[in-house]
Amino acid sequence: MNIFQELYNINSNCIITNARGKQLQLLNEGFIECVDDDSTTFEKNEYEAKLDWILGSQPLLSFITNVETHPTIGSINGHKPLKFDIQIGAEPKPTSPRLSLNFKEAKWAKFRSKLDRQLILWNNDLSLNSPLDIEDYSMFITDSIMLATKEAIPTSTPTSKSYALSEASKSLITLRHQAYQRWKRTGVNIDKRQYYNSKILLTNSLRNDRIDNINKLMSSLCHKKMYSDKVWLTVRKFHSKRIKQTFTCNNTTASSDKEKAELFANYFENDVYSSTDDTLPFHDQVTSQASNTKKKNITSLNTPKWKQITIEEVKYHIKRLQLLIQHLTKLSNQILKQGHIPTKWKTANIILIMKPKKDKQHPSSYRPISLLSCFGKLLEKIIKQRLMLELERRNILPEHQAGFRPGKSTIYNILRLERYAQNQLRSARRHSAVILFDIKAAIDSVWHNGLIYYKLNDLRLPKYIINYLTSFLKDRTASIEIENVLSKQFNLKSGTPQGSPLSPLLYIIYTADSMNEIPTHTEH
Repeated sequence: MNIFQELYNINSNCIITNARGKQLQLLNEGFIECVDDDSTTFEKNEYEAKLDWILGSQPLLSFITNVETHPTIGSINGHKPLKFDIQIGAEPKPTSPRLSLNFKEAKWAKFRSKLDRQLILWNNDLSLNSPLDIEDYSMFITDSIMLATKEAIPTSTPTSKSYALSEASKSLITLRHQAYQRWKRTGVNIDKRQYYNSKILLTNSLRNDRIDNINKLMSSLCHKKMYSDKVWLTVRKFHSKRIKQTFTCNNTTASSDKEKAELFANYFENDVYSSTDDTLPFHDQVTSQASNTKKKNITSLNTPKWKQITIEEVKYHIKRLQLLIQHLTKLSNQILKQGHIPTKWKTANIILIMKPKKDKQHPSSYRPISLLSCFGKLLEKIIKQRLMLELERRNILPEHQAGFRPGKSTIYNILRLERYAQNQLRSARRHSAVILFDIKAAIDSVWHNGLIYYKLNDLRLPKYIINYLTSFLKDRTASIEIENVLSKQFNLKSGTPQGSPLSPLLYIIYTADSMNEIPTHTEH
């Protein structure tokens, strides 16, 4: 570039560098280019020069077209505006696949009234004799609730992250703007000083506003319980900024949200929820038993009469929606009668929660949590309660199983271990050893045939529960959700959904007999 060479020739011994000089050097070396149309950029009192530089680099430069320098159009300062088109646009952030509602502003009386008007349209004389009838009935109830929701419950809007401004700051903003306009209009130094003085005052005032808002926030949190929603909502707000990162798995690198969602979907479909390895002889034995049980249609598990779900059981979880309770009770009983769960109840959006102290960039470091149908989870809770009562009555669950059982917790086994070690040391003067098992992807790797036709079959459970659980595990599908982007839908060939009320209990049943071969004198 000629201008660079001319400047260099003026004083080649100069060792002082500045930003403009660095820009000129980058221009000369071809790293950046000037966006212009060979016109001057400054004009005042018959003086024209190229004072303003708009610099750019590739690939942005390839999108710039129609560069045009305009006259000053009455501007006092003499700088000419430059106009050009950039043929790119920011990718809009996708909307959430889940509906976000503002329940604080909900009109519940209106919701109940609208819901009743919709549900009463169903023809109660229609019989539900097939899985297709159950699908239609389930969709009717869902659509009725969505119509009532749309009419009575407003959607929530993203909360503003800005803080409240004081009246002093608002006045200083106006004062600064007026001082700036006055200085640009007159060019007088006193107006310039007033502008910069008001700017400094505004900066200090905004800093004080931020401090005051934080103090008010901390004061309000002091009156809350440590584990309240208000406290953790505030914590998440301060830690909401996340650095975009790439993920790599099986020699595939994902950078965009869509690519990440697909990468996780392929990982969970092929490496986590895949079919069970059939290389073990035990697998052939269970598969043969499962095939025979299917052919018999589980006739050996028949009970004289299965107990129908009552309105009181549904009412326990849903209150003040009497007509909806009746429809859900009817639908639930038909599901148990026919052993068919609506397809939408078995479709999940999976969100990912990172496991502690794991590699952030590998898919195996994340725990898949399934977001499931609320209606499906309601029926799952009822089945779980019935199944738990049956297992407790027959004393089937392991004696020392503490997790996911009412009235027990993990602290129970910690205290039991401590007491056992102390007793061995004091009375028998023996050492105590502990063996701990950590099963990889435990709930996600449950073998469906082994659970249904081997473990549950041996428990001689009522036929309707077996049929329900068979449908519960069969043909489940899911999509990975990352930053409001959904992956392709894939099949879950193993495991139970994390997020379902039934999953922990099913896993306990699946592993309940694993300790049977341990000697009786060993605590387990």
